[in-house]
Amino acid sequence: MYNVQMPKFGMTMESGEISEWFVKEGDKVSKGQALCEISSEKITNSLECYTDGKIDKILVEEGAEAAIGDVIATIIED
Repeated sequence: MYNVQMPKFGMTMESGEISEWFVKEGDKVSKGQALCEISSEKITNSLECYTDGKIDKILVEEGAEAAIGDVIATIIED
């Protein structure tokens, strides 16, 4: 099981909002694939997948905010 965590895109970033998920639970994903778009006060960026596998759970829905390091999704690795 791989925990997808809210990344820190900038030095002052403390939390981020999930603008859009590009995947849904059950989808196969591969390393380098964009999982979601994250917005903060100063930046909007895509979060890339770090492993191959299948989306198990999406823990933070679109429009919700999470602190840096919070688990936002889980992936069952191949």
